[in-house]
Amino acid sequence: MDNMELIEYFKSQMKEDPDMASAVAAIRTLLEFLKRDKGETIQGLRANLTSAIETLCGVDSSVAVSSGGELFLRFISLTSLEYSDYSKCKKIMIERGELFLRRISLSRNKIADLCHTFIKDGARILTHAYSRVVLRVLEAAVAAKKRFSVYVTESQPDLSGQVPFFSVMCPAIILQSKLQIKVQQEQQNVPPTCQQSALPLFPASGRKIAEFAAGPSTG
Repeated sequence: MDNMELIEYFKSQMKEDPDMASAVAAIRTLLEFLKRDKGETIQGLRANLTSAIETLCGVDSSVAVSSGGELFLRFISLTSLEYSDYSKCKKIMIERGELFLRRISLSRNKIADLCHTFIKDGARILTHAYSRVVLRVLEAAVAAKKRFSVYVTESQPDLSGQVPFFSVMCPAIILQSKLQIKVQQEQQNVPPTCQQSALPLFPASGRKIAEFAAGPSTG
């Protein structure tokens, strides 16, 4: 699996599931790389995986990709201390890699289940940039009928805080829990995903922030 194939596989994972975290996509890519690697020594395999991680970091420079890759490498590398036979060692590495992938795929929901209880009625939450884990926690709090306000910063220059919140969180709130949402804002540009709401939903402009009052509908 050369660098071009590695990059294309990583991008295809992200494209197939936009909700997939970049770290998960990177680990899936590394697992596929591990399966296709034709090296004949543990040392060579480890060097190839390290090089693959560096290649992925060149495509996506986020900390999630580099840290996810390092955790994956560390998790499977201990196998080399337990098995001297290369083929057996590689087989166990793949099995452990698949186990590692299954575990991290479930982590977002586990974190949401544990953390949403810390959000109390009347809470005011400030979010910055974009995190699927944070969104899942907020969705879990919404499902638990909590009433709280969320302040969303724009996160310039890419609007990473504003755009994903409106495109992901608004439909979840409106469709799943029939919530009332209030936004105090001046800009009159309504995101398409929020046009079905009974209340106006506007993205933040400049240094303004949007306030969401989330809770069970009273109507």
